Amino acid sequence: MTVYERLFPRFRPKRELRPFGRGDDAAVQIRWLGTAGHVVEAGGTTVLLDPFVSRQGLSRLRIVRPLVPNEVAIARHVPAQVDAVVCGHSHYDHIADAPRIALLRGAKLVGSPSTCAWGRAEGLREDQLVEIPARGGATTIGAFEIRFVPSRHGRIFLGRVPAPGEVREPPRGPQRLWHYKMGGAFGVLLRAPGVTVYHNGSADLLDAELEGERADVLLAGLAGRAGTPDYVKRLVSALRPSLVVPTHHDAFFAPLERGLHLLPGIDVEGFASEVFRHAPRTAVVTPDYDERLCVPAGDARGSVLDARRT
Repeated sequence: MTVYERLFPRFRPKRELRPFGRGDDAAVQIRWLGTAGHVVEAGGTTVLLDPFVSRQGLSRLRIVRPLVPNEVAIARHVPAQVDAVVCGHSHYDHIADAPRIALLRGAKLVGSPSTCAWGRAEGLREDQLVEIPARGGATTIGAFEIRFVPSRHGRIFLGRVPAPGEVREPPRGPQRLWHYKMGGAFGVLLRAPGVTVYHNGSADLLDAELEGERADVLLAGLAGRAGTPDYVKRLVSALRPSLVVPTHHDAFFAPLERGLHLLPGIDVEGFASEVFRHAPRTAVVTPDYDERLCVPAGDARGSVLDARRT
């Protein structure tokens, strides 16, 4: 066993959390890019959520080199056609690749003023930037209505939120990981015809901001959930999802091709059991990297992983 495998154990989810099928009736398709990143497609529109595929290794982070997007990994894992890149907050594992992807694909970059500052640093045009204020906001991109819901970031290190603050001016040149300030935290609600998806990219929430909202699919960030009281119960009670998909539970310090390894302290099966305890009729599906999850309109509990693409 390698040092990496001792630090970050290999994860193979239970078969019952991985239903396969053809998915021919999918209204929305979701593909996990690792970390909190997802490709969401509906009605001919493609939106990326928090894409981070460069995944610099621990040795690179330890010697604090500037972070440079890996265009080979972007070409391998990111679709050729992207309409918008959406970031719920601006830590490096959510934003470091996003402006480069928007530049390469000619897509819009949507997020906080900090997110847009990184976009300007990359050279994006102003008409490619959609800036969301701290109070939240909404925009429409193709088939999707996208709403930013004010939220909180999970407490990761010694009960603290890492790298708080904002990036107010476009940084000059590649930056180190601690320069990627959070810039505020949002949940992202995607409404497409027949299916609504909520992306909770960090393991906390503001309950009052979710009043009156509902999601068919909940993409629930796991990193740091132990520091948020009743995290799962509060999320599923507020949104009443038909399907819950864990995200941001993997170690993101190696290429996707190395396989799915867990961050320390992550218990995916315990998370699934907690979902079932508080929402017994809700399904849980645990995709692997690049697997396509097909979500039908009407009842997301019928979602399957596309057997033809594995």
